[in-house]
Amino acid sequence: MMQKRKGIGRLLYDRLEEILKKQGILNVNACIGYPQIDDEYLTKDSVHFHERLGYHMVGTFHQCGYKFGRWYDMVWMEKFIGEHTKNQAPVILYKDI
Repeated sequence: MMQKRKGIGRLLYDRLEEILKKQGILNVNACIGYPQIDDEYLTKDSVHFHERLGYHMVGTFHQCGYKFGRWYDMVWMEKFIGEHTKNQAPVILYKDI
């Protein structure tokens, strides 16, 4: 059963970003299937969700994903979650936080 627009995705992303920040990760990237025109299999909802979370579009790969007998674009979105400094500390493994 689909669970859309109940806040679950936001909760998961909030927790993911919290953990990534503790690890010293600065950028979060999302690769998302993107239809040129919404259809019964794929809509632009995921892109809109990521925009609400503060992600920005950084690139599009045209007609590179094929499923359900049709071609889809793939888009890359990015969000900075930390400050980029000159002497950046190393990334901490999850098991060490």
